[in-house]
Amino acid sequence: MVYEWLDMSISDLESPLPAVFDRKSQIETVVIGLVVEKDFDRARSAISGLAGCADYDDWLDARQGRQISLGMAGVDARIVPVSLSSFLEWSRLNGISPNEPAFDAFAALASAVRNSSNLTVFAVVGEPDFAKNFHMIGAFAEHGEYSRWLRHRDAIMNQSIAAGRHVEELPIRPESFLAWCACLGQDGSEWALDRYAQLLLEHLTRDTTD
Repeated sequence: MVYEWLDMSISDLESPLPAVFDRKSQIETVVIGLVVEKDFDRARSAISGLAGCADYDDWLDARQGRQISLGMAGVDARIVPVSLSSFLEWSRLNGISPNEPAFDAFAALASAVRNSSNLTVFAVVGEPDFAKNFHMIGAFAEHGEYSRWLRHRDAIMNQSIAAGRHVEELPIRPESFLAWCACLGQDGSEWALDRYAQLLLEHLTRDTTD
């Protein structure tokens, strides 16, 4: 199935209904995230909004109740299990607060990535990290200035979108990328940068039911 994540903007995480769109069936599905029971106590401490739940069963009832309510309203909704540690890492990378809307947005992203057959991931690096690692990452040095790098990245991203690719972005830590390069004998090319981001995103969104 070919899915499109409909709630891709980090700035739009206040939306209560993150969804994925199956372009083949033309069905939009609202995604409701869930962690396994053994992680609930840690989730309740880490995710704002969960403190009011008495226990895992209470939260599960609320999640399932939301799914039923949406179904009664004619909205296709499903529960998607995700890793709590992966969600918290994704939140840190994106610099966002780990709340319930963000948790459901991550679950929607996970669902889209897991079901995508044509995923392309672009690594995102802020200007301070670009300047700090300019001489260590060849992909940065090739473009000279951060503004040129951004224009180049926007251009190739738009090309991928125009070609019908499923495009996602993921902020990365350059020091982690460089360690990965050193371990695997990779250079600091743009291809390697985006390959690292794609492998990281696929790891973060892997199916926890396997």
